[in-house]
Amino acid sequence: MSNRLNMTAFDVVVIGGGHAGIEAVHAARKLGMKAALVTMDLNAIGRMSCNPAIGGVSKGQIVRDIDALGGLMGILADRAGIQFRMLNQSKGPAVWGPRAQSDMELYAKLAQETLQNLKGLELIKGELLSFERLADSSLRLQISNGMVCSAKALVIASGTFLSSRMFTGLSSSIGGRVGEPSADSLSECIARAGIRLRRLKTGTPSRLDPDSIDFAKCEVQPGDAEPWAFSDRHVQVLNNQAVCWITRTNLKTHEILRSGFKDSPMFSGKIKGLGPRYCPSIEDKINRFGDKDGHQLFLEPETAKIGRIYVNGFSSSLPEEIQAAALRSIQGLEQVKILQIGYAVEYDAIDATQLYSTYECKSFPGLYFAGQVCGTSGYEEAAGQGLIAGINAALKIKGEDPFILGRSESYIGVMTDDLTHFLLEEPYRMFTSRAEYRLFLRADNAEARLKVRAQAIGMIEDTDFRNWEERKAQIARVQKRLHSESGEVSVINEILAGSGQSNVSERTRWAQILRRPGVNPEVFFKKAFPEESLTRRDQWFIFAEETYAGFFERQAREIEHEKKMENIRLPADMDYEQIPALSKESRQRLSKAKPLTVGQASRIPGIRPTDAAVLARWTENVKP
Repeated sequence: MSNRLNMTAFDVVVIGGGHAGIEAVHAARKLGMKAALVTMDLNAIGRMSCNPAIGGVSKGQIVRDIDALGGLMGILADRAGIQFRMLNQSKGPAVWGPRAQSDMELYAKLAQETLQNLKGLELIKGELLSFERLADSSLRLQISNGMVCSAKALVIASGTFLSSRMFTGLSSSIGGRVGEPSADSLSECIARAGIRLRRLKTGTPSRLDPDSIDFAKCEVQPGDAEPWAFSDRHVQVLNNQAVCWITRTNLKTHEILRSGFKDSPMFSGKIKGLGPRYCPSIEDKINRFGDKDGHQLFLEPETAKIGRIYVNGFSSSLPEEIQAAALRSIQGLEQVKILQIGYAVEYDAIDATQLYSTYECKSFPGLYFAGQVCGTSGYEEAAGQGLIAGINAALKIKGEDPFILGRSESYIGVMTDDLTHFLLEEPYRMFTSRAEYRLFLRADNAEARLKVRAQAIGMIEDTDFRNWEERKAQIARVQKRLHSESGEVSVINEILAGSGQSNVSERTRWAQILRRPGVNPEVFFKKAFPEESLTRRDQWFIFAEETYAGFFERQAREIEHEKKMENIRLPADMDYEQIPALSKESRQRLSKAKPLTVGQASRIPGIRPTDAAVLARWTENVKP
């Protein structure tokens, strides 16, 4: 073992330059850690491996959560965005999903510049070959470029690069992305540490030459007339000029795709790993939903210059000639030129039930994982994990309490709880349906849920927090006025015009008017309180709070109980065998899972409500 004196010493080392790695190293630096980011290609930092977009339904909420916690993704998405849309606007604000079509090249450029300007951060080109424990409990890291360094905490955010292989038809090659190698040594290193690995699969569609597409045959999809930004921390003029296009597969397309099933690596068994059920390849869609006569496809520009078109909805690993023939059977793509054929990637991922909710490995203190290596899919899920892993790595080094988000606090909390408590067979994808308290976890109220917690640990700048405090005071003042003041008949009827609501004949309390179906909050506040310079987001926040007020009252008690259980800490080394009131099976399950709170313990499969109550009483009795 090398002498510690000969090694470069870091507090936190992050492996991987994807979205998880970026957020992890940013959080570590924000909390004062000397940090390093190790990646096989420095020019690939921030590269969008698959679709050229950030956000969407539930994913957009994660990006808003990241921004409220002081992360980078929302700021980068606003600066690199070329089209902004709020999805699900026909439904209630609880399931609205902000989404930005991104200039992939600009996004990566901005991410690289951001990290290069972080003082106290070293960017290292190379692959992590090995890690081992030193006598002082730090870790010794061997990098492929010959560098040896030590770290108090190691965050592995290696994406889909662990022992990765790419497939197109029956042909395969080594790599986690076109032109980029596989991290085989790191995968072997993780396995040697006794950490369970599993095999998963993801995929990407073909990229097309826009000059060969007949866009006149496709439906145009513009951005919103009034775009929504992701970040409230940085004012950014949004570039909302780009358009996308919509086309569809047809029965001929499906027939061509089926003809290639015999040479499909997925159906032939060459790919063993399971892919994401809710983001399937086109061949999987045809196989599972054979009764449909067409599937919608979105043609999305990868950059503002529209150099390549990404075919969203046509991920495939079928032979190249099958993919090409199928694409050319689609309206608008009859003469299409393919710049890059679609392919699948099979890779190693860890079983995330081996992690605490801090993303630290239970069996290997100081080792954290984040992103697709934890078995998730999507940039947003990865970034959320990276942020929490980086925060907790720094807090542990500082000797402070862990930062754990509950299911009622954020979508990141829901995802973390799901990943660390339930063994998932396929890549995890976030949906609003996974969040039982989704009325509380809206895109518009991320600051209200998370800003104070982020500020308490040092993730939010004082000026940002003061701005939020001023907004919060204004929101409270307006909410009070809604319930204490009433409006003139003429003003109210101006608000109701076009809403489908009947006019009023007498003064009416403002709150009653705002709650009426069809009332536009932006029109309402302009007419009702013209002197209040509420931001657009805060107008919709107040509207949502009033709309869901009745539901809040019913769920408030459940959330309060959950928070109480989450606040009851359990020692990581707790001996459950010493609690006779627990059944033998419960003691075994708890000993294996090592929950950090009573709330987490209550969600372990097989743990009964009575077991949680026993743990709560036990911790009260053993407190000094």
